[in-house]
Amino acid sequence: MRRALLYVAALAMLAGCNGVKITKTMLKMLVSSYAKPSSELFYADSCRNRVGLPYVENGDPAQVLDVYYADESVRKDAVLVDIHGGFYIAGDRRNNRAFASVFLKEGYDVVLLEYRLNDGKRDVYDELSDCAAGLDYLTVHAGELGLNKDRMFLTGDSAGGHLALYMAEGTRNWTLPVRPKEFKTAGVLLNCPAYDFATFGESESFAKSALEWFIGPRYQDKEWMTSMSPRTHIGSYFGPLLVSTCTNDFIRSQSLILKADCDSLGRSLDFVDIASDDKKVAHVHNVTDLSLPESREVNARMVSFMDKCLKEIQ
Repeated sequence: MRRALLYVAALAMLAGCNGVKITKTMLKMLVSSYAKPSSELFYADSCRNRVGLPYVENGDPAQVLDVYYADESVRKDAVLVDIHGGFYIAGDRRNNRAFASVFLKEGYDVVLLEYRLNDGKRDVYDELSDCAAGLDYLTVHAGELGLNKDRMFLTGDSAGGHLALYMAEGTRNWTLPVRPKEFKTAGVLLNCPAYDFATFGESESFAKSALEWFIGPRYQDKEWMTSMSPRTHIGSYFGPLLVSTCTNDFIRSQSLILKADCDSLGRSLDFVDIASDDKKVAHVHNVTDLSLPESREVNARMVSFMDKCLKEIQ
């Protein structure tokens, strides 16, 4: 189901070339096939866990997170916080349990963070606010949760990459409109991220109704769009950064722009660009299809990246 969303989203990005506009109705059909979480069992489900923890008192049902603990025999006393993607209007943290399993086996505790989705009234500001609240909750309650607040990594795929990078930028830049106040990250790992958000409202591929839904009612406010864009604030983040993309990633250009910006700023970047003509090796393949050799390669690079960061912390 998730792959269906990604392919339709790819078509949406390209639709303007043929004069076809993606409408809100089309997006709703998309979400209906994507929103239900997987009922499959994964390694994560066998790990000690605490699921459905609310990070906002008396909050929305979506303002929750799941904590999975690595087996004590391999546990590294470090945490990977994952923010799922879904075009800002879909997705569910529970669909990333298979992805979480990769890192649990390598000794990393994993947190799957849920947030309220855009619905035409809420927008990216609300999603970022939820992420900030969730990350601060983890930091403040780290002791009782048995997590190490000083060794927390942050990852996100697609739209989740946008949210994750913006949160990391906010830990260093207090002028951001929304940011975590307690959370600090040991490093950021982004898979096929949305990055130059300010340009999304300018797409001719989407009807007004669709833009209002997946971006929010302020999609025509260029100043606001710019303030919500990770690209605007990339100069604020100085920490370790890994970015993965691939030949068939329909928003590969976003990762290339991020790389160019990092190069221009003289920032270190671990850039993983998988060259493959296999159509399965596409947008966020390492999250959605773990069986692919290319997915295993990307995830192994993620583990190596975090392991290296931990050695430098010590």
